[in-house]
Amino acid sequence: MSPATRARIEHLGQTGLRIDLGELTVLVDPYLSHSVQELDAPDLVRQVPIPYQPDELTTVDWVLITHEHMDHCDPHTLPTLALASPQACFMGPLAVRRQLEQWGISAERIMPAPPDAFDLGEGLSVQAIPAAHPRIRFDHDGQPQAVGYLFRHHGRSLYLAGDTSVCDELLEALKGVGSINTALLPVNEDNFFRRKRGIVGNMSIREAFGLAAEVGIQLVVPVHWDMFAANSASPEEIKAVYKTGAWSFELIEAGGISL
Repeated sequence: MSPATRARIEHLGQTGLRIDLGELTVLVDPYLSHSVQELDAPDLVRQVPIPYQPDELTTVDWVLITHEHMDHCDPHTLPTLALASPQACFMGPLAVRRQLEQWGISAERIMPAPPDAFDLGEGLSVQAIPAAHPRIRFDHDGQPQAVGYLFRHHGRSLYLAGDTSVCDELLEALKGVGSINTALLPVNEDNFFRRKRGIVGNMSIREAFGLAAEVGIQLVVPVHWDMFAANSASPEEIKAVYKTGAWSFELIEAGGISL
C-alpha cells in the first residue's frame, strides 16, 4: 500500500483511537480528560497522558462512541470537541445519542451506529459489531446497547472491540464479517474484586487471545489495560500469557497498528 493511501492510527488509551486518512479524521471513544476521577471515583486517577486537548481538535470529521460509560462517552471531552469541530458528526448506540443531545449537540449531527458498512470518506468504511458488556443487549430501536467498530480500507480491516466479554453471539458475528487483519481487544478481565467496586470488566488476556485464534485474526493489540490502576493489567503479564500458548496470531503493541 502506498504512503498516500495508508491510514495513520494512534491509540489514545483505553479503547480510544484516532485515524487520519487523507483529509479525513476519525476519533473513537476519545477520553481526553480526568472526568472519571472528578465525577465518579477520586482514586481512579488517569495513568495515560492526555494526548490532545478537546478544544484543539478542530479538524475532526467523525466521532464514534462504543457505549455510554464515562471513559468512552466523556462529558468533559465530547461537548467541547463538538464546538471545536462543528463539521464533526457523531455515531453510537441509543443511550449515547441521547446523552449527546442532552449535552447540546444537534440531533442532525448524530446517527446510530451502523449495522452494515457505512462510508466515512477516503475509502474508509465502518460497521458496528454487537458488544457483550457484560452481555449483548438490545435497545428500543433494536440496536445493541454497546458496540465495537470494524473498519475496512483498501481490502484491509481493523476491529476495535470496545468493551466486551466473549460469548457465542460475538464469535458468530465476527466470523460472519470476513477476514480481520488487526483487532484491538480489551484485556481488563472481569473479576470479583472489580465487580465489588462497580467496575464492569471485559475479557481476560487468555479469552482475548482465544477469540483471536478462533476467529482467525492476524494481529492482536491488547487495550483497556492502561488507564486506571484498579482496572489494569501489566504488559509483562500480557506478554507472559502470549508466550505460554501456540497462538496463531502475532501480538503487537499499540504503536504498531496499521490499516
